[in-house]
Amino acid sequence: MAHIRVLDLGIITAGAVTSQILADLGAEVIKIEAPERPDPFRRWTQVASSASGQADLNASPPFQTANRNKQDVALDLKHPEGRRLFLEMAAKADIVVENFRNGVLDRLGIGFDDLRKVKPDIILASLTSQGSTGPEAGYSSFGSTLDALGGLMSLTGYDAATPRWSSANVNYPDQVVSFIAPGAILAALRQRDRTGEAIHVVLSQREVVSFLIGEYFIDFDPDAPHVPQGNRSEGFAPQGVYPCQGEEQWIALSIATDGQWADLCAMLDLAAADDPRFATIELRQARHGEIDALLRQATAGWQRDELAAVLIERGIAAAAVKDAPGMLDDPQLDALGFFQTVESPSFPAHRQRGFCARFGRTPTAIRRPAPRLGEHSREVMRNLLGLPDDEVDRAIAAGLLMEDLPESQ
Repeated sequence: MAHIRVLDLGIITAGAVTSQILADLGAEVIKIEAPERPDPFRRWTQVASSASGQADLNASPPFQTANRNKQDVALDLKHPEGRRLFLEMAAKADIVVENFRNGVLDRLGIGFDDLRKVKPDIILASLTSQGSTGPEAGYSSFGSTLDALGGLMSLTGYDAATPRWSSANVNYPDQVVSFIAPGAILAALRQRDRTGEAIHVVLSQREVVSFLIGEYFIDFDPDAPHVPQGNRSEGFAPQGVYPCQGEEQWIALSIATDGQWADLCAMLDLAAADDPRFATIELRQARHGEIDALLRQATAGWQRDELAAVLIERGIAAAAVKDAPGMLDDPQLDALGFFQTVESPSFPAHRQRGFCARFGRTPTAIRRPAPRLGEHSREVMRNLLGLPDDEVDRAIAAGLLMEDLPESQ
């Protein structure tokens, strides 16, 4: 995608990671941030502070991960001159990505109609909360609200009284949206190349969440509504996560047949194999709590990875529950080259997640670390728009542009 230029107005995960994936695939991505109100990710989970004690806007791990391979321009889009400069950039771009609330771009004067006036074949990807029509189209959202509105929260939890959202630690809806949106953008790009016409891709994040659980709508029975089962599921028993030797060491396992149950009991030296109360999956599901107690006691004496290997060798679905240190030292991920070391003049050297898809002739790569706020303002104004340095200097002095270079420069 090296011939494609993207203007990235995305923030947090949904918008920023969408354009990050396009950047990973080779697109030239220019992130546009407001000098006074940059991407909120810059203020999340700080690992360093400046000498003044204020949060370092370039020291957030989430921002580093979501914005690699990008350039950064700090531009005030509320200023008429900022709007003009943005539209000049759009005239030389292929794609604009944004995940603001509906109507924000139009109020700024850079909505779809404004964009296609300056670039008749522009693609605008709007990652909205709930689409562009309907009574709730104007709402904003977070991962937690999307969990609830999309129906996912009704399926997660340990019983009917305690639904749980995925977003407390993972922000699952945002992650999924940022993987689906690039595919929609690439489809729009293909159509654009065929028709030469501008395309507005409107993606509803709420619908994406509901799309993922579509089978539950078909299976819905008002007389027998779905009740969250925690780690359990119909047709498998026992199934769950059990402790192993050491602190916070866990193994996940799932038993699909009576034969596997017999093998598990033999391996863990459980007398329950011959207990008629546990003879079938249906009976084991009815007494799942009793079996869980037996398994917790038995697995606690095993080393996690050793037990996983033994179970897998016997054909039982099992896996060690990996935490961050375990993932970073995982031999399979190491063989795949999943984690890649990134060095930056403004952030400690670190390993980042790499890529889950690989291309034979065009390997993805982390070509540059996440940018500092306004790091490329002058470079983009000069090279893309042809502005002389004195004009850039005036824009910076007026607060229209901001420039912040790494210390080494």
